[in-house]
Amino acid sequence: DCTHFFHFSILLRSHSSLKTVRSIVFKTINKYIADYKWQLVLVYSCLIFDAAFDTVLRASLKYIIDAAIVPKNYNLLILILSLLAAGAILYAAIGLFANFLGARLGVLIVNNIRRSVFEYLQNLSMEFFGRRSAADIVKCVMSDTQHVEYGLITTGLSVVILEIGSILFSGIFLFLLNWQLAVISCIGLTFCTIAPAKIAQRATEESYQLMEKEGQIASGVEENILSQSVVKIFGMETQMVKNFNTDLNDLKRVYIRATFLSYLVQKIPMIGFVMTQIVTLSVGASMTFSNVISVGTLVSYQLLLVGLNLNILALTSSVPYFIDGVAALRRINDILSEVPDVQDAPDAIDLPHFHSDIYFDDVSFSYSQDRGGVKNLSLKIRQGDFAVFVGQSGAGKSTIVNLLTRFYDPDKGRILFDGIDLRDATVRSLRSQIGLVSQDVILFNCSVRENIRMGYLQATDEQVEAAAKDAEIHQFILSLPQGYDTLVGDRGGQLSGGQRQRIALARALVRNPAILILDEATSALDPATEAKILTTIEHISKERTVIFITHRIANALLADVTYVMENGSLVVSD
Repeated sequence: DCTHFFHFSILLRSHSSLKTVRSIVFKTINKYIADYKWQLVLVYSCLIFDAAFDTVLRASLKYIIDAAIVPKNYNLLILILSLLAAGAILYAAIGLFANFLGARLGVLIVNNIRRSVFEYLQNLSMEFFGRRSAADIVKCVMSDTQHVEYGLITTGLSVVILEIGSILFSGIFLFLLNWQLAVISCIGLTFCTIAPAKIAQRATEESYQLMEKEGQIASGVEENILSQSVVKIFGMETQMVKNFNTDLNDLKRVYIRATFLSYLVQKIPMIGFVMTQIVTLSVGASMTFSNVISVGTLVSYQLLLVGLNLNILALTSSVPYFIDGVAALRRINDILSEVPDVQDAPDAIDLPHFHSDIYFDDVSFSYSQDRGGVKNLSLKIRQGDFAVFVGQSGAGKSTIVNLLTRFYDPDKGRILFDGIDLRDATVRSLRSQIGLVSQDVILFNCSVRENIRMGYLQATDEQVEAAAKDAEIHQFILSLPQGYDTLVGDRGGQLSGGQRQRIALARALVRNPAILILDEATSALDPATEAKILTTIEHISKERTVIFITHRIANALLADVTYVMENGSLVVSD
């Protein structure tokens, strides 16, 4: 019987990609269940009572037959049945309570995991989000955490406690009934538990690969949905379906391997158990025929053995879910083990309000070996300047924005903010002084008012409206059906490009930034709309430092200072 626990110990030690699966399960899960440990102890105590009563109920047949029915002891029979009835009522009540508390704990713990992952995502650098697809991250936060809950908490740990408890109690009674038959059973059950261990190791890895493939397919579906205009205009529907079918065929191969191996782990013990049961039944029947053991002992023993079979079935049936839970927890761990590239130094200081200049001191940076950024860049932007950066796509203009906002840190050189190296300052104190409007405007699926307030969450309605007036979008907002409370739709889909840009500009202005950055903010607009927004920008630039990124040289006419970029280097400054 102890070999069942040994089997699961092997499963917990069998993952090769991390130090041990045991460390993944117990160390990672422990921090999420720590706040609920006494509730878990209560649930597991209920499960142990469940296992004990179920075993006693099977073992009681020996006494019902041998001590009450055969000698015709009616009073003893009534006593035994009465005790079992009282135990059954308690068993039902405790079982219902354990189920309710287990369900409640399951959602609390899985939400704890989701909260932890989501909070950690907020602290990761832009490099991570450029490397991992949004759909795969969403799958990890939602779907993978469900696998963890069902495989390791709701089904996994609960089933393990219940069934191992039943196995241990059954084992004790089996030895009490007849130690010779119990030894035969243990020999057979040892094979049932050790044989699948190596398969479990491979099954866990295949399950992880399956989840990775599902994440890739989710990314492809998301990309297809967001790119439907391109797909349709270029007649790519057939090709998209062909590519999707290829991905599904790859998924099918991985799924078959993972599922077959998982259920092989489940079925091998069952085959071994059937053989063990036949042997013990044959030996037990012979011993009963020879009056070595009583009929009650044989019946009770076989009933306990059948119950043990059900315990093993439940235990091994949970193994595929357990494997999925471990694989899912590994994917969650992949995110939680990410180290942000950009983070505050231990002795970081808060930047004072911008009053002098920003200086790029021999700055070099590249996103990867295949994707350049800027090299040996030295320039100065003074407080109050309207600075325009001009250059073709890939010239390094947006990289300047990414470095100035500390989405990335330089590989070489320094960026000085009023003489302070940005790496010596807190990220929050830097970004609190910056308002950013990008070419790809991101609006949230909420009201116009809340979208503008995203720039400064403490902004009053008056401040929101003042920012909208500065962005010259106030009158349009008032013309909407619900005014400022009108929903903008998914990614601002209910608005035109120019309207989205102005709301994004209002969102940047509501925080009253010392530095306003416009990264190709007008490049996707028609000339008339662009001209109007440029007029607005020229007006508001009198009160703050403006950094304007563009590929149109004509926009340099607005500038106090112009920098022309090419291949990551500064070629002209004026």
